[in-house]
Amino acid sequence: MSAIAFALPPVTMQVSPAQTDHGLHLVEPAQADGLPLLLFKPGGSTQAVPLAVCVHGYTRQPLDQLRAFAPLAERLGFALALPLFDDRRHRRYQQLLHPRLRTRSDLALLQALDAAAGRHGIDAKRLFLFGYSGGAQFVHRFAMCHPQRTAALAVGAAGWYTWPDMHHDWPLGLANAHDRLEQPICLRRFVQLPMAVWVGERDTAADEHLRDEAQLAAMQGAHRLDRAHNWAQAVRDAGRACGVSNDVPVTVLARVGHDFASCHRKAGLAGQVMDFFDRHR
Repeated sequence: MSAIAFALPPVTMQVSPAQTDHGLHLVEPAQADGLPLLLFKPGGSTQAVPLAVCVHGYTRQPLDQLRAFAPLAERLGFALALPLFDDRRHRRYQQLLHPRLRTRSDLALLQALDAAAGRHGIDAKRLFLFGYSGGAQFVHRFAMCHPQRTAALAVGAAGWYTWPDMHHDWPLGLANAHDRLEQPICLRRFVQLPMAVWVGERDTAADEHLRDEAQLAAMQGAHRLDRAHNWAQAVRDAGRACGVSNDVPVTVLARVGHDFASCHRKAGLAGQVMDFFDRHR
């Protein structure tokens, strides 16, 4: 079978014609500096459907997430959006802010989703957010800045986190986030969000993409497994300080490390995430 190739540097992907006919679209931005999306909409829907947003990791390869989540989105009646952050305009999309251009990856995503909502019949007002690895960094920081647009937050094995306190500067903490991002962050609204964390039980290696500075390791843990547990506890503690009780469960996926495809194939990660979203729709 021939394939339709979408080439969006630095991301190259192939989507079969059957998938395209089944509601998969490449949504190109109206502006040259906008953010492209892969958008999947389940067949047969006539009303605006809830939207799950899945964010790729540092290597910028979203197809594994598309293959894992699209059948589940179809079954549960969710649309699925996968943003494609390029390395030039959104070089540090995980931290929301480009270090030189000062472009905001979170605002680019909102603009792209709002533009696509009317044309494609999706509900972009309440976003069900999932990110894995670098994408997990992005989604939890996005939710901190935009809790009013976040319906539920699913964090998959982030390399490191923004701590919910005022003791460290952004993006390690929230101390100067207002000045860096030019917008306030309401911690109370963030800690009220439905959120959950997933990480592999073997995700304990210090690989080339894991930041391992001494201060960061001392604060968050030596590897992603420890950091997931420690960040979830920090969010619970921040919630209690705000008078909010939030469980923030951490699911440790058996027999897997940091590879998303293995987490989905061996431990059913995508199904667990979509069940979590469905409970909070």
